[in-house]
Amino acid sequence: MATAASQAAARLWQHAGLPKATLERLHLPGNDPLPSSFLLGSAAQATIGAAALAAAQLLALRTGGEVVDVAVPARDAVAEFRSEHVATLDGQAVFEWDELAGQYGTKDGWIRPHTNWRHHKEGFLDLLGLPRDAKKADLAAALLDCEADEVAEAAMERGLVCTAMRSFEQWDAHPQGQAAQSRVPSAPFTLTKLDPRAPKPFPPLTSRKPLEGVRVLDLTRVIAGPVAGRTLAAYGADVLWVTSPDLPSLPGLDFDTSRGKRSIHLDLRSASDRATFASLLSTADVLLQSYRPGGLDSLGFGVEAVRKINPDIIYASLTAWGAVDGPEAEKGGPWARRKGFDSLVQFACGIGEAEGRAWAEYERGVNEAEKETVPKALPCQALDHGSGYILAFGIMAALYHRATTGGSFLLTNTLLSTAHFIRSLGRRPPSAALGRPGIKIETAGDLRARGQMATCPGFDEKTVEYVRHAAKFEGNVEFGWERAPAGLGADKAEWLPRTSE
Repeated sequence: MATAASQAAARLWQHAGLPKATLERLHLPGNDPLPSSFLLGSAAQATIGAAALAAAQLLALRTGGEVVDVAVPARDAVAEFRSEHVATLDGQAVFEWDELAGQYGTKDGWIRPHTNWRHHKEGFLDLLGLPRDAKKADLAAALLDCEADEVAEAAMERGLVCTAMRSFEQWDAHPQGQAAQSRVPSAPFTLTKLDPRAPKPFPPLTSRKPLEGVRVLDLTRVIAGPVAGRTLAAYGADVLWVTSPDLPSLPGLDFDTSRGKRSIHLDLRSASDRATFASLLSTADVLLQSYRPGGLDSLGFGVEAVRKINPDIIYASLTAWGAVDGPEAEKGGPWARRKGFDSLVQFACGIGEAEGRAWAEYERGVNEAEKETVPKALPCQALDHGSGYILAFGIMAALYHRATTGGSFLLTNTLLSTAHFIRSLGRRPPSAALGRPGIKIETAGDLRARGQMATCPGFDEKTVEYVRHAAKFEGNVEFGWERAPAGLGADKAEWLPRTSE
């Protein structure tokens, strides 16, 4: 009997047009240990599993061998979906929320602002007329006199990031919710062949790394896009993580998602740095970007401009709410060009309200007392991690098609489409989802899927512990991370040599 995880993986695989017979090689054992009414373990297994199977497919293509069996146990997949919570430096956690982060009650509902970036936090405090040193209680008191949608819209107009809570019913009636529902539910991504170019073979292999010789420019930040780049690096790609020296950083997240990458600084507002970037782009295989919608286009590196520089490119684009590139752009919806983050998309599209109701129902059943329903976030950044592995999977699918039938490709994914994908997997009753101990997800020590780097340059030679990749390969497949960048911008803006050069 097919599980929710295997059905979800099959949906991804078939939508990408990959060989159907290969699905027999994917095994997704175990039960979801996360305390949630949503099938997060299934989502983790499906997305990580699809990416791992695509890597096995590419290795078979490049070696002329058989596709090896791949297994992704539920417990390991869940650990990897919480990687930023599990990574440590000398035993200390690396991930922290801002002190003002969270949800706040208003006079007509709930609201969630993004405050992890300093300019977002200060801008939101300015909007409410609060001092820059305001505390959480000050913000809570000010918002009690506000209408949720009014504040959220005012924040968005200022370039901030904030959403009001909606139920599934309210979201499905909202124009952005309707735009999301108009997409095929089984397809949280689109993969579009841009032209009928001749097949482009991979360079010769010197290892058992599926993506050896593949060059990736990673222009992403925070979690979703960086997880995609980290996954490609795990399978052997040469990933150049491109950041600007003028942008703020989140050191904990940057540490966790930079494994296996090299890091360079380029300011794409500078003519000389744009020229350097174009030179790198001319021999790249993949451009992975999560700039604000339209942002990279305004700098001269939109899809069509990039195709002129490199006609064989795979252009992968991540946004929060709706696609702004390719054939799906017209269905992007009224929020398509807005910025967004996982926790805020959860909040807006009904997941936070539904999870809150599930917990309230469970508490009433256990304590036989009324429990106020308040929104509740998922126990992991499932939209971020799900999107990260979906992007990595889509990129590997595009590489497969480029090598076998030819063409350049555009891949698009949104946090919202991933949210709807997770929602489509179904729910568990609160008693089944929440009324069991599960695993102690707050501590790295209770997670079986752990590994260790001897040192991590740029972090004072500290002991580094992190979640190993959840996939288990039956055959000889080389994967994993051997290094992290020696700090932001520490590497040279050049590609590693390939065997064909």
